Amino acid sequence: MWWLLSQLCTCFGRDKQACLLPEEESGGGSEYGYAVAKNERSRMEDAVDIQEDVAGYRLFAAYDGHAGCQAVTVAKEIIPGILGRYLRDAEDVEGAIKAAFRAADEEIMKHLVDKNLTPHMKTSSGTVACLALVKGAEMWIANLGDCRAMLSKDGSALAISRDHAPEKNAAEAERLRQLGVKVEGGYVEEHVAVSRAFGNVCFDTGSKVKGISNEPEVFLVEIDDTVDFVIIGTDGIWDALKEQFALTHARKALRTTAKPEDAAAAILQNAGKVSKSDNAAVIVVVFKFPEPLPKRLGVPRVSLTQLQETPA
Repeated sequence: MWWLLSQLCTCFGRDKQACLLPEEESGGGSEYGYAVAKNERSRMEDAVDIQEDVAGYRLFAAYDGHAGCQAVTVAKEIIPGILGRYLRDAEDVEGAIKAAFRAADEEIMKHLVDKNLTPHMKTSSGTVACLALVKGAEMWIANLGDCRAMLSKDGSALAISRDHAPEKNAAEAERLRQLGVKVEGGYVEEHVAVSRAFGNVCFDTGSKVKGISNEPEVFLVEIDDTVDFVIIGTDGIWDALKEQFALTHARKALRTTAKPEDAAAAILQNAGKVSKSDNAAVIVVVFKFPEPLPKRLGVPRVSLTQLQETPA
């Protein structure tokens, strides 16, 4: 299969342009934290982006590139601006987000064709994305591909988004079947193991790989007193950790240090203990901090001799 051959070519420099995405980094502020790691992969294709003002929304985005880092690099650069244009004065927020994703994909595809760095390949790189747009008591989650958003509500994990991959999502598998798209070993048209993504252009036609959609699923979350935090991560996190385990690691860190960066780092580190076979990136956005761990009361130390003494 040509897809397998293309992967063998990766070690010879699928992208002539060096990937400049941070390979290991963490950071954040008083209400959010993030962490990324290349792990055991040959290069970094995961990324995060945080913007304080996108048409009045705070933007938190996680990207997971495939078949090179060109698509994810372009997506991270242009998506905030395109979202801002479509969201400004929008009454239909969900419709504006979907329209922005379509427009962004058109620009990404054009860039990938015009700046083709891999003429020996049949298709371009691509990237999936999951992002949160927060304004007031509303949070819009938009997911395209197999990154994932998970909510902590009063200490319980609640998955918000659904992975867009034929082996993980029956509805996506049926959509592809009805389109007559070939899926073999979980790979769509022998290309990639997701069914929605930015990029993935066939160079000979200039169109997307058949079956790959650029329409995200969009979810509205009301931020009330039960909402603790949201975790947005790439599959390097979720393939290693169940949602409740990720929540537990984040919650423990927040109770210990009250630093969202530590919560993101704890999730990343514990995912790495299970598997480091993939890049990983995670963002934690906190709306309500858990109660701190109680301080341990000091107990006077007693020697073994004193314990063994018989009271007079």
